[in-house]
Amino acid sequence: MALAIASTIRRLLGKTAFRFDSLAARLILAAAVWTTIGLAAGGFVLSSAFTSAEHDNFDTSLQVDLDGMIAAAEPDANGAVSLQERFLNRRFARVYSGLYWQIAPAKKGAPLQISHSLFDTTIRLQGASESHGLIWGYAVGPDNQRLRVLGRRVSFPISATARPDDSSTYTFMVAGDLSTVESEISQFNGTLTWSFAVLALGLLLAIFIQVRVGLMPLRRVRDSLARIRNGAARRLEGTFPA
Repeated sequence: MALAIASTIRRLLGKTAFRFDSLAARLILAAAVWTTIGLAAGGFVLSSAFTSAEHDNFDTSLQVDLDGMIAAAEPDANGAVSLQERFLNRRFARVYSGLYWQIAPAKKGAPLQISHSLFDTTIRLQGASESHGLIWGYAVGPDNQRLRVLGRRVSFPISATARPDDSSTYTFMVAGDLSTVESEISQFNGTLTWSFAVLALGLLLAIFIQVRVGLMPLRRVRDSLARIRNGAARRLEGTFPA
């Protein structure tokens, strides 16, 4: 079977050397360029779509944890807030787990509250932006982890005061380690790259064989004309496509 395939390929390639200034070379080169551009563009679109989906899913999971954190908050009469940890994600209780929370009071000088997973570090928001009441940004976490941060400002009434509108405001923040997301994206891009490379090689081989097969009648015309030129034949002989 392998010998038959090799024989077929040799027959398709022909006995003459492949010329890079020939019609076949031009057709193959043009098809190869457009195939490469098309696959590269398709790979870029797929990679961008997967990256965007992964980050959106990660942000969604952070928003779920943030909503659960705010729901677990219990303010006292003085406006101080505490969390019912039994309602929180278990990863908040494991040191350097990759999932962290922090409560920052708006009042200057008031202490921060941090999750057990942060241990002895705090979240310092970088490149913050605000949209629809949510605060988005990044931070450097424990062990130099790159964190995605999501926050929301929440106000709680203070009942132990004469002012009925008195309240205390806190910024609730949840941060997640992006290394898992980046690892999944890297694995996807690696798989996408080698699979598209194999596909490109297969398409280029198919194009090469297709061009060689498609131009076979022209080679027969060339050979027939050569026989007329050499006096071996008096007219163009052979069956050719319309």
